[in-house]
Amino acid sequence: MATPKPETPTTSKSKESPSHSQQRKAVVEDTLLLNVVQAYFKKAAVVLAVWATGYFRFSPSWLLLGLVVYVWKERHNAAKKNTIAIAQAIARDEKGVILAKVEDLPSWVYFPDVERAEWVNKMIDQLWPYIGDYVRKLLQESIEPQIRASLPSSIGSFRFSKIELGDIPPRIGGVKVYTSQVRRDEIYMDLEINYASDCNISVQVKGMNFGIKNFILRGTMRVIFRPLINKTPLIGGMSVFFLNNPEVDFDLTSLANAFDLPGLSDMLHSIVQEQIAAIMVLPNRIPIQMASNVDVRKLKYPQPQGVLRVHVIEARDLKKADIGLTGKGKSDPYTIVTVGAQSFQTRVIDNTVSPVWDEAFEFVIDERDGQFLNLVLRDKDPGNKDDELGSISVEISSIFEKGTLDEWLTLDDVKKGMVHIRAVWLYLANDPLELDRVRDLAIDEDSIHSALLIVNLDSALDLPMIEKNQFVRGKKTLAEPSPSAVLTLGQTTHESAVRAATTEPRWEENFRFFVANPSLQTLEMEIRDTKTKKTIGVGAVRLKELMNAEQMILDQKFHIKSDEPNSCMYMTLVLRVLTPESNPEWLESEHLYKDDSPEEGSSVDTPTKAGTDKAGTSVDTVPTAGHPDSTDKTAGSDIKSETIKSVSSSPASETEVRQRRTGPPPSAPGSSVSVGEAGRFGVGRIQLTFRYSLQRQCLVVVIHKIVDLKPAEGDSKGLADPYIKMYLLPDRDSKSKRKTDVVKDNLNPVFDQTFEYGVSTAELANRTLELTVKNETGMFSSSQSVLGMAMVDLSTLDTSKATTQWFDLAPENSAKATSLESDV
Repeated sequence: MATPKPETPTTSKSKESPSHSQQRKAVVEDTLLLNVVQAYFKKAAVVLAVWATGYFRFSPSWLLLGLVVYVWKERHNAAKKNTIAIAQAIARDEKGVILAKVEDLPSWVYFPDVERAEWVNKMIDQLWPYIGDYVRKLLQESIEPQIRASLPSSIGSFRFSKIELGDIPPRIGGVKVYTSQVRRDEIYMDLEINYASDCNISVQVKGMNFGIKNFILRGTMRVIFRPLINKTPLIGGMSVFFLNNPEVDFDLTSLANAFDLPGLSDMLHSIVQEQIAAIMVLPNRIPIQMASNVDVRKLKYPQPQGVLRVHVIEARDLKKADIGLTGKGKSDPYTIVTVGAQSFQTRVIDNTVSPVWDEAFEFVIDERDGQFLNLVLRDKDPGNKDDELGSISVEISSIFEKGTLDEWLTLDDVKKGMVHIRAVWLYLANDPLELDRVRDLAIDEDSIHSALLIVNLDSALDLPMIEKNQFVRGKKTLAEPSPSAVLTLGQTTHESAVRAATTEPRWEENFRFFVANPSLQTLEMEIRDTKTKKTIGVGAVRLKELMNAEQMILDQKFHIKSDEPNSCMYMTLVLRVLTPESNPEWLESEHLYKDDSPEEGSSVDTPTKAGTDKAGTSVDTVPTAGHPDSTDKTAGSDIKSETIKSVSSSPASETEVRQRRTGPPPSAPGSSVSVGEAGRFGVGRIQLTFRYSLQRQCLVVVIHKIVDLKPAEGDSKGLADPYIKMYLLPDRDSKSKRKTDVVKDNLNPVFDQTFEYGVSTAELANRTLELTVKNETGMFSSSQSVLGMAMVDLSTLDTSKATTQWFDLAPENSAKATSLESDV
């Protein structure tokens, strides 16, 4: 039987039928006619706008404003089209474009350790149509229903009206594989991603279309293959992430094109970039489990390599961005400091080209090799786009090798300008004795943080049902909650994602908290139902117990006080001390892979019975990695760890819930004052830390928190808006005055703020510190203004070392401070 020959497409004009030729000619004529009509109406709209301006006697400034916006948009669109055209040309014919434009060479040309990956690009090109079909089905069958369910009912329908990934696949410009400075059971690979697509994706909401096209993404993606195992598939898992924020650009279509204006366009691009960073820019990553015995939690959230403390001190000789008619001018500079997805901003200093910020920031570093510390200096222009005054990037690996970087750095992309920074690399120590050595240094340096708390929030069990507003036979019906977990430490709060309609949510999320004093602070837990906006469970863990645990790690279930007696939350808490010293004993080897026949006593043993840890704390049976629900659910009722605060299980009032959010104060060791008493005078208690710095000849005062504060008289909510005003007597002038921030609606405010007084050691014996707790009130408010006072005689304190004490607050004009607790 003869095999039929495949038909070949005819491209010769001689073979084209007359009817087809006439149809093509008609289409061309219609297109030309449509362009003429569009051009006519555009010009008619301009003429109409000019006529309306004169007829209605509008100011000519409106015409100038419209002209400025039109010129900016035309130039912006022309530049963007040129960029997109070049990127798409490189994707189609890299060699031809490179020969035509040699300045856009890929990294493999400059760096000999970066290799080409054309064989991978050919495979991606062959797979691209199938990838497009998969993505289309994924968006329509999985993503679209989830978005539709999460949107309010008032928005109505949501659907993807068009999903076209286009014909241009992503390209890998270069590949670098790390063979040194890595462990034997892992492979590091950096991929230079260049995705200049001709995609067109549109969504329809309430009959209105919004869309994007010509999406561009460039960046360096790191792929880590770990652990390597001796069984197929030889690779236990993968982690995929961007080391730094990738470059993102796109065009808007349909109604979304209205956002393509100055200010709105930048805001929309920032939102898209933040969403990408929240998914796969460090510390966020995408884990891929390839072997069944690999712990996905440790694959997704490995322990950080360290902390980078950056002190932005000052700048000089900056560009004058605001120039007046006389030719003179200054700037209103501020600095944005970024590492990966973590970003901080200094305050704005007005009218200067030599600003002094003197601000410190701390970054958790997951991968020091390949990441950069980026500083961007800008001029604040309210109502307009902020002008850039220069930028600088520093390799974090170079700071790690030096330990400390204290230099003036010359800004790039500007004619002049320098910035002075001090960056210190801090190791993570699992030795609680190291905390005593670095605590004084932490208060005396740029930041008061002395430790890092890592929380791996896994899941919750046996949460209570919630009441619905529907009645069946005269009784309210019950429904499953949609819980989210809220974790608070000091003034830092993190909230998990929402898990819909379940009493056993699985979050599997990771949070990091910087800790000032682990001996005194408490991690507060709250579970909220997002439907009713009510709290359905609370709990707390004292960080002091972590210091006594083995390796300063607690991996267990923590009891949650709720309407269900067995409610609990499964978490892994890891406490690490921040220290500039290195010790090989602090390096941990994470056991990602559990062999089928583990050795006795290894980290992958099967769950054991409930035992007692190093601190003597009762610990529940630890479930297998990532599966806390594999244990007996009633085990949560047997938890007797001191890390769990007892909270009344009776239905909570609104005031009680507020108090639980801030946490009940811990009882002071060695003190006769119980947790429930508001100090000796019934007004409250305040916790302070004192230390004298011989190097800077100043007294350092840290105001930590106030507990059991008496509500302000006349406050409609029965609460207060407290802040603290402080004087170093006998001086009572502006130089002696210090003031904390205001904490709204709180009777247990946490401040954690540091203040300094420049005094000599001889003067301290004759000084008294006066603290007044005041309630922020309005001009016409009748609420009480002074909530309590304390007088601290500094001659009675040992300021040669950091001393933390509790003091009773007394009513106004009768303040007597009595220490309740010595430093722990």
